Amino acid sequence: MGLGTPAQLVELVARGVDMFDCVLPTRVARNGTAFTRKGSISVKAGACKADFRPIEENCDCFACRHFTRAYLRHLLNVGEILGLRMLSIHNTRMYLKVMEEIRAAIGNGTFAEYRRDFAANYIPTQKVLLARAAVAER
Repeated sequence: MGLGTPAQLVELVARGVDMFDCVLPTRVARNGTAFTRKGSISVKAGACKADFRPIEENCDCFACRHFTRAYLRHLLNVGEILGLRMLSIHNTRMYLKVMEEIRAAIGNGTFAEYRRDFAANYIPTQKVLLARAAVAER
C-alpha cells in the first residue's frame, strides 16, 4: 500500500488508487529532508545555514509558521529531536494538503489540469535542480 513522493501521490490517484499508507514523509524527515510543492530540499545541508525563510512559503504547518530553515538546520545538526519532529510535521502536512487539493480538483472536474500543473512544477530533488542549472550555464 505504500507510495512515494508527492508527485507519485498525484500520479497514483490519476491511475485510480484511492488508499495510501506511506512512511516516506517521516523517514526522509529523519534524514533532514523536507518535501515542498517544487520538490524536496535538504534542510540539513549547508545551503540552509543562513536561510531565514520557512521550509515552504505559504505553508500553514506549525514548523513553517514558527521556524526558519536555518534554525531547523541547526537543530538537525546538533541532534535535537525537535528538528526531526518539525520536518515530520511539515512533510505530513504537505501530503495532506496535496490530497485536499486532489479531492477538490476531482470534485470540480479539474483534476487533469491539476495533475499536469503539479508535474510541471515538481522537481524530485535539489540535485536535479542543480544539474539543470549547470546545463543552462554551458
